[in-house]
Amino acid sequence: MIEQIRGRFLGRSEGKVLVDVGNIVLGIICDAESFSETTEGEEVVVYTKLIVSQEDMSIYGFNSKEKRDVFEKLIKVSKLGPKSAIKILSSASIELLSTAIANGDIERLSSIPGIGKKTAERIVAELKDEFEPMQVDEVSLEAIEALVSLGYAKSQAQNAVKHARKEFPDASLSKLIKESLKILSKM
Repeated sequence: MIEQIRGRFLGRSEGKVLVDVGNIVLGIICDAESFSETTEGEEVVVYTKLIVSQEDMSIYGFNSKEKRDVFEKLIKVSKLGPKSAIKILSSASIELLSTAIANGDIERLSSIPGIGKKTAERIVAELKDEFEPMQVDEVSLEAIEALVSLGYAKSQAQNAVKHARKEFPDASLSKLIKESLKILSKM
């Protein structure tokens, strides 16, 4: 098992990050958010999962252990492969996924691209006991989703909402989005 890879970031190509680990450049399949703000030449640590099938051997990688752990749980779900799990992680934050699965929120799960109603039901049935709701309020989750739909990277949206929430702990959704946009405009 390859737990992690440390190397020099060379860029992204077709859903993969390219990492120079000495005499070898690895193409590691990753979600859209992981390493999206990493600059070329920067040293990175990629938390990995090696998947071997009859046709292929692929390395899937993430910018955090938590994201890798969620990926490993998702691929255990029947009829949900690694490509689908990557698509899900590219479309939703760990907080949203964890909370939706723990609460059995099939409607929220099925609103994530790549998850239909039957898949959402299967995910909840097979993983509900493995997740706990995270301490992120519903308004913050909706604000993050709104910012992502406006074209911001998930990590940027999460950071902006987190900072705005510190300044305005009781803000409404519209106020939180407005303040988050102000923070994003200064970045």
